[in-house]
Amino acid sequence: MEGAFLPLFLDMKGRACLLVGAGEELLRKGDLLLQAGARLRLVAPQEMVALWPETHQGRIDWLGTTFSPDHLEGVWLVVSTHANDAINRTIRREAEARGVFVNVVDQPEFCSAIWPALIRRSPVAVAISTGGTGPALSGWLRQKIAEQLPDNLGEMALWFSQWRKKMAPALSSLEERGRFWRHLFACGLLDRYARGDRLGAEQMILEAAQQREKKDRVQE
Repeated sequence: MEGAFLPLFLDMKGRACLLVGAGEELLRKGDLLLQAGARLRLVAPQEMVALWPETHQGRIDWLGTTFSPDHLEGVWLVVSTHANDAINRTIRREAEARGVFVNVVDQPEFCSAIWPALIRRSPVAVAISTGGTGPALSGWLRQKIAEQLPDNLGEMALWFSQWRKKMAPALSSLEERGRFWRHLFACGLLDRYARGDRLGAEQMILEAAQQREKKDRVQE
């Protein structure tokens, strides 16, 4: 759809992000940014600073309670929980002038970035967006999708990463690697792992690798 938001996962380590407002939603957004390694610039009641764990305090700078355009210098993202349209309109205008993305909670008309609903099975993250039509719908979709995902998805992702690296030297091109793993996925490799049969899944990989070696020898 023309004008739809572009889904991306961003490396926020060491990036400055401005949070403006107050309340639980601002605290939640700050938690996610801190977990991603960002630095927070906070325009909010000063007592909010203490609500984040002490281990994060070194990455939080309190700037006061009133937004000023100079707070945006060097910032990558600004998040506002203000309900005041005039304040949010000013934040959006000043941020746009500096090439800074803006998320205004539950007010998509002021947003150049929207926050997805997240399912986390570290290192896997599934992001769900409804294009700003409503967080309640995103939350419902998150619940439905989470019910379908295996509980050991994160463990499986780490296991697959190890095997992908192990097999990479034997698969000479990106296309060849893609074909090799797509074939195994179609044959139920990850389903077997998800059921708890790790040894069986690894045997599937080894057998597929042996079959490929035999085929290469015949072609020679």
